Amino acid sequence: NLVGKGGHAEVYKGKLSNGQVVAVKRLMNDDKEFADRAGDFLTELGIIAHINHPNATRLVGFGIDKGLFFVLQLAQHGSLSSLLFGSECLEWKIRYKVAIEVA
Repeated sequence: NLVGKGGHAEVYKGKLSNGQVVAVKRLMNDDKEFADRAGDFLTELGIIAHINHPNATRLVGFGIDKGLFFVLQLAQHGSLSSLLFGSECLEWKIRYKVAIEVA
């Protein structure tokens, strides 16, 4: 259930045993810069773990089984980036509301 892929990681949609739908971000380890990217990935994990905002997904867990990964609540409407820059154009009123709520 791949839902996104960047230069260094893949994001999958999953479901926990309690029924919660989650996003699993997994660091790809198929290149020679894995050690540097692992450091960046762990830094991102540390930042996400400290974010407590009603408009941000929460960290559910993390692990190292078969590579580095962390588990987040699934953002039902996708990422902020995909909302703002995706193919579907958002009205400025909605963009303004998003900007105010993020601040």
